[in-house]
Amino acid sequence: MATSIPFYAILLRAIGPATHKLMSMAQWREASGAAGFIAPETLVNTGNMIAGFEGSSAEAGKAMTGVLRQFGLAENVVPVLRTPAQLKKLLRADPIAEAAKDRPAETGVYFFAARQPDFTWLNSHDGPEIIHIVEKHLIVDFSQDIAKSGKLIRKIDKQCGLNTARNWNTLRKLAERSIARGKE
Repeated sequence: MATSIPFYAILLRAIGPATHKLMSMAQWREASGAAGFIAPETLVNTGNMIAGFEGSSAEAGKAMTGVLRQFGLAENVVPVLRTPAQLKKLLRADPIAEAAKDRPAETGVYFFAARQPDFTWLNSHDGPEIIHIVEKHLIVDFSQDIAKSGKLIRKIDKQCGLNTARNWNTLRKLAERSIARGKE
C-alpha cells in the first residue's frame, strides 16, 4: 500500500525586496525541487510555498534552510512550516470572524518558529489591538492601519521569537490550496 507524501505550507520570514535580488521565486522553486521538495508551488505573495516532502516537518525545515543559505540569504530568513491540517484548524477557529470578513487586511496571523512561544506577556497588553491565541499562533485584529501598531509588532518579535505573519486572506488562500494539494 502506497503512503501519501506530507505537504507543507512553507512561510519565509524576512523576505522582501532586498532578498529578491538574491533569490527569485522561480529560483526558489527550482532549488527546492532539487533539494527533494515535491512539486513546489509559490503563491499569493512573496515567501509562500506549498510543497511535498518525504520527511518530518523538522527534516523539511532543515532542508529548506539549506536551500535558503545556497542563495546567500541571511540567518534571519527562516522557513516556518505548517501542515494543511494546522492551517485548517486556524481557519475553523476564526476567533475574529467579523474582522476577518470586514477587514481581512487588518488581521494578522503570527506563525512562530519556536515549538511553544511565550505568550505570558499578553496578560499586560492593553490594546487597541485584540489578540487571540489559537494553539501556538497569535491572531491579531489590528482594527486600524497595521502601521500604527509598531509597538505591538516589536513586542511580539521580542517576546515570542522568530516569526512571520500573514493577513487573513493569505491564510485562507494558503489553507485552501495546501489542503487541495494534500489531496492530489
